[in-house]
Amino acid sequence: MNTIKLSQLLRSSLCFAVALGLSSCSKDDTNLNTIPLDGNVYTLGLGSTTPEGTTNFVVYTNDLMNGTISVVGNGIKQDGYRDYANIGNYFQAVGGLGLTDVNTYFVQANSLNVKTGLNLSARPVDTIDPDGKGETMIAVTLPAKPSEGTDLSFVSVDVASNAITSTKKVTVNNTKFPINNEWMLHTGLAIRGNQAFQTILPFDSEGWNTRVTDKTYVAVYSYPEFVLEKVITDERTGPAGAFGTRSGIFATESGDIYTISHSGYGYNQRTKEPAVLKIAAGTSTFDTDYLFETMKAENGGRIVHAIYIGNNKLFATVSTGTQASQWADDNLKFAIVDLKEEKITAVAGSPTFSGNGGRSFAAFHRNGKAYAAATVNDVLNIYEIDLNRATARKGAQVDASFVGGLGQIK
Repeated sequence: MNTIKLSQLLRSSLCFAVALGLSSCSKDDTNLNTIPLDGNVYTLGLGSTTPEGTTNFVVYTNDLMNGTISVVGNGIKQDGYRDYANIGNYFQAVGGLGLTDVNTYFVQANSLNVKTGLNLSARPVDTIDPDGKGETMIAVTLPAKPSEGTDLSFVSVDVASNAITSTKKVTVNNTKFPINNEWMLHTGLAIRGNQAFQTILPFDSEGWNTRVTDKTYVAVYSYPEFVLEKVITDERTGPAGAFGTRSGIFATESGDIYTISHSGYGYNQRTKEPAVLKIAAGTSTFDTDYLFETMKAENGGRIVHAIYIGNNKLFATVSTGTQASQWADDNLKFAIVDLKEEKITAVAGSPTFSGNGGRSFAAFHRNGKAYAAATVNDVLNIYEIDLNRATARKGAQVDASFVGGLGQIK
């Protein structure tokens, strides 16, 4: 893998910002706003959209709550489309829409560095930390349509070296997976002991339609071998997760696993009400005694985007009201979801905003606080959510079109 100190890249990023109309470009390198790396270091994946298209940057900062965060003098331009992950003290910019490479950012010797050269060799659809230790990333790859290939791959990556340690492949067909004549989407992955659980969604890959929405599907694999053991289904609600959101399934410390069905963003057909289902610890079947119908709960709605924050809880964005269209990601508010108690707590001070659709939830949590972004009246800000008090506080303004990734690497 190639390792580069990023100070040498910042000048080219600043000059590129001129092309986007963000600032003037000086020949004097001392005009670069170098940010100290001796305190907390937060990383953001930012997108700047113009009539010509969207350009993606990785930006770092010491402060998410004050001032303005900008790509000017501090943005590292990324090739093409990017989604992001924050595994341990590393921030991954993962290629998409034809790109399959991974750039991994980290702090070393008081310098921001990047490791390049990792290529997943197939279309990435998810990245997770399988055990929370911050040492390993599992990347899931799956072709967009069967004409492009039929291999579902689980790629294990050592994050420190940015190198692949193993690749396990499973052939996707309607013999192994109950998808009839459809293709399938990956919508989430959870690891528990010696098993892996994957939520899937039958999908019309040509017309981008959701024509099979009558049940929840979970593929169960051995772990770490990723040998498919079975696919379990439940007809009490529809498929879990949605295109690109990666919020379909979560594992808890106790070993319980929960699937999140919302029947909102990404669906052009809805035949079941949104609900959470449970696979109890020590089992690999749905718990018939558990059904959390999220629209009926106090402060309820569709749980569209979420991250697991521990103690059976999610930090999430919940959408209320009527789903306007298949790709509408609107009417969102921050919430805390207690999966065990079947309770949704509204976050006081949360704005109502629109999400970024088919990508991972740009949020992380540390020390009882969660951080995410929202645009209100065309102004994009970071928000800090106190997870114990369920309150939101508006933080730094972000000079970008959207925040596609958010994390902390020091």
